[in-house]
Amino acid sequence: MSNRRASPPSAEADATTDGPDLERRLAACYESLPNSERPVADLLLNFPAQLATHSATELALLAGASKAAVSRLIQRLGYPSYAAARAAVRGARQWGSPVYLDDAVPGSGEPDDLDAHIAADIDILRKTLGGIDRAALTSLVEAMAGARRLLVIGHRNSALLADYLRSQLGMLRDGVELAPMHGTTLAEGMAGLGPQDVLIAVGFRRRVPAFSAALAIARRARTPTLVLTDPSGAALAGDAHWVLSAHCRGASMFDSYVAAVSLINHLSAQLAQRLGARARARLREVEALHGELGDLL
Repeated sequence: MSNRRASPPSAEADATTDGPDLERRLAACYESLPNSERPVADLLLNFPAQLATHSATELALLAGASKAAVSRLIQRLGYPSYAAARAAVRGARQWGSPVYLDDAVPGSGEPDDLDAHIAADIDILRKTLGGIDRAALTSLVEAMAGARRLLVIGHRNSALLADYLRSQLGMLRDGVELAPMHGTTLAEGMAGLGPQDVLIAVGFRRRVPAFSAALAIARRARTPTLVLTDPSGAALAGDAHWVLSAHCRGASMFDSYVAAVSLINHLSAQLAQRLGARARARLREVEALHGELGDLL
């Protein structure tokens, strides 16, 4: 976590979000491929991550083709070199595309390794929680306790985390909102933001353009902003007042948000402690209403 003024985001900072066009290039020439190159193309269509992790010789072995066939296909696809094609696919891995994060070995038939999954989640928890700036966290909690309104935003997978964060904070204080709510727009949720509020922008990789636009609106409104993201999003945080960075690269093709959820729980607990009797009174009211409404089994 950092509490700092960063440089404004540039177009180059999010260049990887376009992803590579390997599949489009393969599709454009697939029907005309000679038999010697087609096994390599089939391999790349089904297991594109192998291009990022294997040499041309290793790729040829996996495809049952020659190294020359690999080189000819890469050239046919329009890449200036094997290294350039590899760089494009590695960019997609950084971008977070599950297709390019699948490190399965073709034909191995090996099931997912649960031990590897557990080890990876423990590792990202350790790296994430070990990197928290505690002084900055204290500053953030103070701002959240005193803000007129806490507005939480998030899209795609980040929307799940944003909704969970809103529900946790909403049990502790009033004035906690999520945008966009069902049937509304982000604009309607962000209207009226000002210096007395705090924007909490949840934006893990594969962010949508609205994420950066919302940060720009908050800057214009002089609204203190927390960005909860993964390490690849730090450059997009702009001049956000606080950045909470949670590692998310798990053992499989899908990102793991175990560290993000842990950070949310810790942040909520810190706010509860800071609010003290105020939070406890709200929790008691919520529990009393649960009983009155009978809305829990």
